[in-house]
Amino acid sequence: MNKEAITKHEIYNKLVGFSQQDLADIAAFIDFMRHKKNLEEKKVVKLQGILKGYDIDFSVLKEMKEKSWLHLEREFENG
Repeated sequence: MNKEAITKHEIYNKLVGFSQQDLADIAAFIDFMRHKKNLEEKKVVKLQGILKGYDIDFSVLKEMKEKSWLHLEREFENG
């Protein structure tokens, strides 16, 4: 794991126990820091219509997402 990923993971772990208002304040601070450093939001590229006519089952993506974050939930439970 690279240093940036480890640091992000450590920050994520430190958010446990904060109230919803505290988390909103932290998010506002992050937005302020991004604005101050002129960091742009990630641009979303819309590929509307490119998969037209294909039958896609997005339930697999939902399952993959749930499994990929399961380890974090377990860490918080074990605290």
